[in-house]
Amino acid sequence: MAKRLTAFGLTIMILLCLPFASFSHANTKAYTNSKKVVYLTFDDGPNLESQKILDILKKKNIKATFFLIEPQIRHYPKTTQRMFREGHSLGLHSVTHNAKKLYYGNPANVAKEMEKTRLTLKKITKLDSHLTRVPYGSKPYMKQSFRNELVKKHFKMWDWNIDSEDWKYDTKNPAKIVSNVKSGLKGKSGPIVILFHCKKGTVQKLPEMIDYLRKKGYTFKAYDPKHHFEMNFWNDKRL
Repeated sequence: MAKRLTAFGLTIMILLCLPFASFSHANTKAYTNSKKVVYLTFDDGPNLESQKILDILKKKNIKATFFLIEPQIRHYPKTTQRMFREGHSLGLHSVTHNAKKLYYGNPANVAKEMEKTRLTLKKITKLDSHLTRVPYGSKPYMKQSFRNELVKKHFKMWDWNIDSEDWKYDTKNPAKIVSNVKSGLKGKSGPIVILFHCKKGTVQKLPEMIDYLRKKGYTFKAYDPKHHFEMNFWNDKRL
C-alpha cells in the first residue's frame, strides 16, 4: 500500500511540474526571439565630431558606447565628461592607434596602452573601464599571446558584427554607410554591434540610421559590464 501511495505521489508531482516547465521554456524562447538589440559603437574619439554625435543621441534619447584614444581624452576632457555624464558607456582604444607599435613587438604592448588609457579615463571621469577595442579589429593581430596579456589585466575586448565602413566612405559616399548597415542586418540574430567612427559622414547619416533601426523594431543599448557578452573575432570566451 505504501509503495502504491509513493508511486501515486510521484506521478502527481511530475504532472504538476510538466506544465510549469513547458511554460517556462516557451517564455524564455519567446523572450529571446523578441529581443532585437543593437549597440551603436563609435571609435577614435573624442573629437569635434563627437559633440555632434552626442547631440544626435541626446535628441533621439539613445545611449551608445564610445571607444576612446588616450591623447584625445586629454585633449577633449569636457567632451569625455559629457559622454559619461549623459549615460554612455566608455571603452579604451589605445594610446598610439599604431599597428606597428601595438602588434609588432612585445605581446604586452596592447595591454600596456590600454592600461594607460584606462588610468587617463579614470582621472578625467572617475570611471574605471575595462572594456577595450583594439585598433583595426582583433584579427589577425591579437594572437593568443596578446590576448593573454589583456586577460591578465582583467580587460574585456569587443569587436563588432557589422562594419559601417564609415572610415572608407566618410565624405566620399556617406549613403554607402547607411546601405552597409542595412545589408549587414540581414540574416543576423542576437545582439548587433555596429562599428562607427566619430566622422563627418557618420554625423550626417546617423539620424537616418537610427530611424531605420527603430522602424525595424530594434532597442538601443550601451555596453553594460554587469551583462558582458562575447563579441570578438577569435571567439575567446575569456574576453
